[in-house]
Amino acid sequence: MKSGETTRELPADVRDAVDANRKIEAIKLLREQRSLGLKEAKEIVDAYIDENRHVIGDQRSGQESGIGRILVIVIAGGIIYAAYRALS
Repeated sequence: MKSGETTRELPADVRDAVDANRKIEAIKLLREQRSLGLKEAKEIVDAYIDENRHVIGDQRSGQESGIGRILVIVIAGGIIYAAYRALS
């Protein structure tokens, strides 16, 4: 990556793709928008991920915890239903 190239200046749609865990799409978008080669675009996206790992990780863990909560509710509902049926 060129020293003058800052990853903070990535287009919003590229940042959104990275934040949504769609790295290949982000590289493709960056290549199209800046007429870059594959290697250079990948290096820029990788650098952005490295610089923003804590932010991206927090967003992804929030998504996972939401799915985890739903799973706990479904399992708890199943247990309650099974207990209700056993006592009836």
